[in-house]
Amino acid sequence: MYIMKKNSIFLFVLATCFTSLTAQNIDLEHNYVLIREDVVKPSMTADYEGAIADLSLFLKENKVKDVNYLTQLQDNYHYSHVSFIKDLSEVEGGMRAYINRKKNSAEFNLIWDYLNETIESYGFYIVKYKPELSYVPDGKVWLETAPYRKWNYYYFKPGTEAQVEQLMASWASLYKQKGIEHGFRVFKGLIGTENPVYIFTTWAESPLDYQQGLQDNIKLLGEEGGTLWMDMMKYVRDVETIEGWYLPQYSYQPE
Repeated sequence: MYIMKKNSIFLFVLATCFTSLTAQNIDLEHNYVLIREDVVKPSMTADYEGAIADLSLFLKENKVKDVNYLTQLQDNYHYSHVSFIKDLSEVEGGMRAYINRKKNSAEFNLIWDYLNETIESYGFYIVKYKPELSYVPDGKVWLETAPYRKWNYYYFKPGTEAQVEQLMASWASLYKQKGIEHGFRVFKGLIGTENPVYIFTTWAESPLDYQQGLQDNIKLLGEEGGTLWMDMMKYVRDVETIEGWYLPQYSYQPE
């Protein structure tokens, strides 16, 4: 995954200052997702979590607008902060005034400086949600009630996007036809990723719940599912799988 060294505060401005949609609106078409990924110093994990907890509390107490992000912990101890955005041109508002010192806050400055002391580097990337390739059963939420996450990054051969998306659409259709209980969301890499890449995001209450659901899916999809999967894998040049958790206590989602 593309990681940039910590050399400009502008990246954090992008990752946190977009006018954002709430996570419940992610199934609207044309949603973009901007992700900041922090590589935390192993010895300072607790300090980092303390800093982002203080940051979330500061934003809530000061009722900071135009900021909306979900925080997730990956199994490699990278922390990602996910913002849902309507348009790539939205860069005003939110914490920008504090970062640029237009609003002077000693408390914010202290939190921000300490946060930067705990990370080795950070990067950011933008993906687009593909609802037509996703399968989300009605009423299935994916936040507090299903905090476990698995992200599968499928890197495809350049020029194969049309064939791949056709197979993905068939895959989602088969899930619907079989009435599969456990769904998935598909995101396409746009900026800051090694393209072409499609990210399959799945969720569950726990790793055990995820494995049990996976076995149920395999049985229901049967031979037809296996054939579709192998057809798609013919276009794959690399795969990366990351596990993790959604952390609501460090997220910021104002009403």
